[in-house]
Amino acid sequence: MKMFAPRGFLRKLGHALLYLFVIGVFVFIRYDVPPPQRPCIETKIIEHPRDYNQHLASPPPAPDLQAARFSPELVDFDATRKELAPKVEVKDEKGARQVNTAPVLGPRYNHPLHPQHPLSGELVAPVPGLQLGDIGKGADIVIGVPTVKRKDISYLESTLTSLFDKMYDNPISPPDISVKIIVFIGEVDEEFVRRKMTKLNQEFPKQIESKMLEVISVPTDYYPENWADSLHLQFGDPLERTKWRSKQNLDQVFLMMYIYNLNPKYYLMLEDDVIAKQGYADHIMKFAAENESKDWFYLSFCVLGAIGKLFRARNLPSYASFIHTFWNRKPLDWLQMDYVSSQVCSYDEPHQNCVKLLQKHLIAYRPSQFQHQGKVSSLDGKKQLLYDKSFGGRPK
Repeated sequence: MKMFAPRGFLRKLGHALLYLFVIGVFVFIRYDVPPPQRPCIETKIIEHPRDYNQHLASPPPAPDLQAARFSPELVDFDATRKELAPKVEVKDEKGARQVNTAPVLGPRYNHPLHPQHPLSGELVAPVPGLQLGDIGKGADIVIGVPTVKRKDISYLESTLTSLFDKMYDNPISPPDISVKIIVFIGEVDEEFVRRKMTKLNQEFPKQIESKMLEVISVPTDYYPENWADSLHLQFGDPLERTKWRSKQNLDQVFLMMYIYNLNPKYYLMLEDDVIAKQGYADHIMKFAAENESKDWFYLSFCVLGAIGKLFRARNLPSYASFIHTFWNRKPLDWLQMDYVSSQVCSYDEPHQNCVKLLQKHLIAYRPSQFQHQGKVSSLDGKKQLLYDKSFGGRPK
């Protein structure tokens, strides 16, 4: 007797097999067949000037200064920037093709007549033009020494000799204090800069090799292209004098922010024509420790202008921003007073009250640890005969 499946059963089995077939086809299309490709779009990545710090975040190792004694192998950040800058192909009048370097986002440094954004561009973490040596990070004191051309004379070498030789009371057994020096050359004349770095490399090789001395120069595009359009002529100062004192402000802004990024505890502001007392670093650190709990703006180790002023490094960005805001208005030593008086003085009180408040925030140490010795000013034709009487003795 033959057995036949019920007709209804066969119908249901056919439906089930058809259902499984449809599901299988869907799964095959979903996972095994590659999706349709989008049209190919050519992508061109262009490096722009704002990427320089990323490329230079890990600078090349310090050069072999012994081998480079008479021709220092400098780290040339200006040349690196030119290599990294975008290249734009143009045609000249004759139709010839040439490639020019063009910063597409405007200048890296901005010092307008009426500043709007202090520390704009790359001033937050400035990169020098040329660099010799590397003092590293984390010193107790970093001394900043800006220097420029002077007519027929240079005090810088004698200043550095004094700073290195008289750093401690007992040089044979110095205290556990880390003091390092940054020389900032505020000139865009590359020949002068290289000549000066070569001389410093010859005279202070041990200090450079031991990471006590670093020499940097200003980038070639740091200063205004047209000074006359960037200055306020006031206080009866002619153009050249106004440019001279305004440039000093710009140099300090760059130097302060460069040193701030080295993470020291203190920044000591000096000039390139001073001599020091024996053991000045010992006295500075001791006096700073004695006043650690006080709300001081700077500790003064010389009565003159911008010489021997010790700042807490944490205050440098705020102070540098203030200087950059009024860089073309007033001299540096005036801005020091303005910065503090704007925070602690009241217009409702007599001026003498303001003077007393300033003395609490601008604390002086006596006797002075630094003496001004330069008689030939960096301003052409100007004689500088000021000296600090509390240092003891007149400079020669």
